[in-house]
Amino acid sequence: MKIKITREAKIGFFAILCLAAMFWGINFLKGKNVFSPNNIYYTIFNQVDGLENTNPVLINGFKVGLVKNIKFEEGNTGRFLVTLLIGKKYKIPENTIAKMISTSIIGGKAIKLEVISGGKLHSPGDTLPGQIETGLIDQLGHQIAPVKQKAENLMVEFEKTLKVMNEVFNEENKAQLSQSFANLNKALYNINQTAAELDTTLSPNGTMRKILSNVEAISSNLKNNNKDISKIIRNFSAISDTIAKIKIASTMIQVDSAMRQFNAVVTKINSGKGTLGNLINNDTLYFNLENASRSLELLVKDVKENPKRYINFSVIDLSRTKYIESKKPR
Repeated sequence: MKIKITREAKIGFFAILCLAAMFWGINFLKGKNVFSPNNIYYTIFNQVDGLENTNPVLINGFKVGLVKNIKFEEGNTGRFLVTLLIGKKYKIPENTIAKMISTSIIGGKAIKLEVISGGKLHSPGDTLPGQIETGLIDQLGHQIAPVKQKAENLMVEFEKTLKVMNEVFNEENKAQLSQSFANLNKALYNINQTAAELDTTLSPNGTMRKILSNVEAISSNLKNNNKDISKIIRNFSAISDTIAKIKIASTMIQVDSAMRQFNAVVTKINSGKGTLGNLINNDTLYFNLENASRSLELLVKDVKENPKRYINFSVIDLSRTKYIESKKPR
């Protein structure tokens, strides 16, 4: 009697096969081989630094298992308990150390088992001593970290600088800067003009050349007349010696004597002695001269007004009276 398999059973069996294949495929992609027997070991790290599930477990670079699980160690120690899934065919000696290493520059991690042959073997479920290996990539990362920090600080400062520059180079400052450049261009133009004038001055027919030629001619004349100049200097020296030999002391004594006599004359004049002293200090002579001057002025006026009174003109005047000045008896 034949067993008839229904359509629903076929569909169910096919679905189970698909799920099994999917389960195997997912584990295969994760690096797990569900059909090969494995042993479980443990190791403890203070930090995991990017270690993840399914990261490989290596012995001398050959994959012998994978990381199955990562969790905090019980007791709030802050350490991490890492579960390693290693094939049963790989024996782990007791002196083996589990080191966490970097596998790529982008931060991939793996567990490297440093196996020391000899001695007893670890039993499944044992805890392997764990270490963190600082490789070239980690060292590079540690060195890059300060550079990264400095770069970030530099970017912040650069942003501040750009902000300040935007504030400085506003429209008003741009106009002033343009004006400054215009003034600078004018100054450079003036400098060029001055340089051109200086070149003209220093040219063979320029003023400076003429001045230098005149100076050269003067120096040549001084050189040619050196003997005459020396003679003039000697003559001047002789004159100065002659002046030095003059009896200046006796001359000053004579000048002092003359000044004393002059002071004596002035003293006499001030005291009213002599004619000049009377003239200066006595006002009687002054009043007499003033009266005589006034009388002479009246006389001249009367002569102009009545000339006949003083002038008697005739062709023959035999009866002219002659006046003889009588002399006063002594």
